[in-house]
This record gives sequence, C-alpha cells and structure tokens, in this order.
Amino acid sequence: MATTEHLAKALGGRQPPIPADLTLKKIKDQIPEHYFEQSHWKSGYYVLRDLAQSAVTAGVMAYVLLPAVQGATAEGTWARALAAFVAWNVYAFIQGVNLMALWVLAHECGHRAFSPQRWVNDAVGMVLHSALLVPYHSWRISHGTHHKHTNHMTQDTVFVPPEKTVAAADKQAKESKDKLGALANPHTIQHALEESPIFSLAWIVIMLTIGWPGYLLWNAAGQRYNRRCNHFEPSSPIFRPFQRSDVLASDLGVCVTLAAIVAASRAWDFATVFLWYLAPYLWVNAWLVVITYLHHSDVRLPHYDDANWSFVAGGLGAVDRDYGWYLNWALHHINDSHVMHHLFSTMPFYNAIEVTRKHNEKIFGDLWIRDSRSLPAMIWESWRSCRYVCPEDGVAFFRT
Repeated sequence: MATTEHLAKALGGRQPPIPADLTLKKIKDQIPEHYFEQSHWKSGYYVLRDLAQSAVTAGVMAYVLLPAVQGATAEGTWARALAAFVAWNVYAFIQGVNLMALWVLAHECGHRAFSPQRWVNDAVGMVLHSALLVPYHSWRISHGTHHKHTNHMTQDTVFVPPEKTVAAADKQAKESKDKLGALANPHTIQHALEESPIFSLAWIVIMLTIGWPGYLLWNAAGQRYNRRCNHFEPSSPIFRPFQRSDVLASDLGVCVTLAAIVAASRAWDFATVFLWYLAPYLWVNAWLVVITYLHHSDVRLPHYDDANWSFVAGGLGAVDRDYGWYLNWALHHINDSHVMHHLFSTMPFYNAIEVTRKHNEKIFGDLWIRDSRSLPAMIWESWRSCRYVCPEDGVAFFRT
C-alpha cells in the first residue's frame, strides 16, 4: 500500500473526492455551445487525411525504401537482410499509427460524434472498423456500456481491476515483508516471482500482443460474468436481444475482411499480406490496448462501488496522457483529451482537445488528472503499481 501511496504523491496526489454538486449540467454550462456540434465535412476531411497518409506510407515503402534496400547491397548478403528488416519494421510502426488514426475515427462514429446523421456514422464506422477486423456495432455497444459505467467495480467493461479482500491484502503485505516467511511459504515465493521485473515485462508484452483479440474473443480483462462472453455471439451477456441484428452485421463485416485477407494471400502469398497489412495491424492492436489501459489504470484514480459511483465521478476517473506532439496529432488526441470525451462522448475529437486546453483547468482544478512522462515509464509504473483493488473500501484505489 505504501508503494502506491508514494507514487501517487509523487505524481501530484490521489484524485480528491468528487463534489456532489458538480453535475454534468454545471460542467456543460461552462463550455461554449458550438463545441458540441458535429460536422461530417470536417470529420470526413480527417478520414481523407488518414487515408492519404496510409497511401503515402505504402508508396514510400514500395517505391523508395525497398528499391534502396535492394540496390544498396549485394544479393543475399546479411546487410541486405538487416536493411530489409529495419525498413519493414519502420513501415509497420508508421502504418500502424496511420491505421490507428482511422480506428479512432471509427470510434468517433460509434459515439455518434462523427456526423449529425446516424446513418453516416454507422456507414463510415462499419467500413473503417470492419477493415481493421473490429466488429463495429458489437464493440460500439460494449464500449457504450463502459462509458455509462466508467470505473464502476461491477458494471464497467474495460480493464476491470482484480479484487482482493482487505484481510487477504494485509496478509499478503505482511508475508512480503517477512523474508523468513518468503523462504518458507511457496505462495509468497510465487508472489515474489510474479513481482519480478522480467515477469512484469513478459505480461506487458502479452497484453500488447493478444490483449485486444483476447477482449473480443473471451472478454479478457473485462467484467466478470457467470457465462461465456465475447463480441461475436448475440447471446453474449454484453448484448440485449434487440441488438442481435447489429451483432450479426458486425460479424459479417469482419468475415468480409477475413475473406479478403485469404484471397490476397492466395493471389500473392501470406508473407506479403503479413508485411503490408498484418504487421501494421498488430501495432494497431498494441496502440489500442496501451491507450485504453493508460486511460483507466493509474494509482491516482479510484474505482467505485454502487453506493459511491456517479456518472461525473466515472467520467473524471480517467487520465489525459501526453504522448508527444506527433502521436497526439496523429492519434487525433484520443489520449490527451479523454476526460472530456468521457463526460461528453458525442463531442467531436477536434473540439474536445480545444475544450481540454482552454477549459479543463478552470472547470476541474485538482480533479483533472494528467501525465506527461515518457510512454514506457507510464506503462511500466501502471503495470507494476495498479495490481488490484479492495471493494470493501467503497472508493477503492489501486494497491500493489
């Protein structure tokens, strides 16, 4: 417990209690009304921008980097292989950022923030998300539940923290401090191994590689249910019966993209498809997990039981993370305007960042949690420190 308290203090202290009189209406009244207006023309510009960036990145790879690699070294040398390896990894990273930007715009569609017309939101969102193997409506539904119950210990759906009783947490803390006990107690030895840096690094890699498909396929890190849960079966507990057709339509969209991948692999070969599409796609998955995890896993943020939760408290229970100019801009500021997005999810991203910069400090003061450390430092500290909560606390902060 001392570790998380010390880290929270070093970062500016834990989030103070949310005043009961801080209502959504009071917050909205302090924001100029034009920021809540959506424009499909402006949003459409960003789709074209991201598609152009993706095309340029592929063009540079095909017509500049690959010929340079092939022409600069002799056939079959290790230098050529190394140069090709570096070039493809640079391409995968940059293209992954470009595709993640398109992912963010589809996410805007799911919140009805892309356009005032619902059909435009759903048409654009279905195309963009399906192309990235995301079941558009299915994820839109579960993500909407996350927004309605953010940081609620029994109703949130994303990165729901593991739970322990206060008694179990205190017992484990005592055992961890007792070196003789650690040598004699197999459970404590296992705990010590789990706390080792190499173990943490391995789990971070697992989270970044299979975390997103794991969430879609078997509800990894999601809310605990008493039956099978995923994003592809209409009978899954995250859906209601009337949403069946939306889930099936989303499944169809993903199947169309999978069929296109199979057809492309037959027309060329799987290695080609992997290099041009699947490698950047893996970066998209990693970015999605990083962004979501860092928004809601921080020692300064509380999780709430039913008696203490409110929509405003949940909305303020996120961190605005600064990733640096390029990533902030490329990812449409999904990472550094997330508090405003949670409070007003239909506000377009290009307005949310303006409101964040101009009004958040004045409206929220110390309630606004931010972080501008390096991205690796934020991931490492959150993973090492945000291990579990004790629901008995009511307003529960992460313990380690």
